[in-house]
Amino acid sequence: MSELAPSPVLRYLVRELGRCLPDSETATLAPYVRAAEATTHRGDLGRAFRCAEWAVRVAEGRSETRVGHLVEGLREALVLWRDSVFGAHYGAAVVDGVGPGEDVEIQWVDAAVAVARDEALRSGWGAVPWGELLAAAFAEAGPG
Repeated sequence: MSELAPSPVLRYLVRELGRCLPDSETATLAPYVRAAEATTHRGDLGRAFRCAEWAVRVAEGRSETRVGHLVEGLREALVLWRDSVFGAHYGAAVVDGVGPGEDVEIQWVDAAVAVARDEALRSGWGAVPWGELLAAAFAEAGPG
């Protein structure tokens, strides 16, 4: 991957969030779209991992009981790790411009977007801290 190419993790996150956010919220993504285009792939593993951490934290918050809280978090963590192993195994070849490691990063971002979408279906987008997800992913790049 070219050193000058924009971060595939950040571009993918912004695009996928844009696909599921209500129209009233998509304008909020504009600075992130511009910021993603101004980045490189350096730091993408950390960005993707922060997305995965966000997904687990939000999933943990779904349950009312302490035991249910732990089970939800563990379930999400296991899914993320299973997907990561699957991605590492099948990601050894570059296909469609995505090479080893990148597919795992994209799976972590997919998990975060899926958790956000599920929580929005359950409680509405107003209850989903998706701005925190963007802030975590852009921690090193920053929108603007």
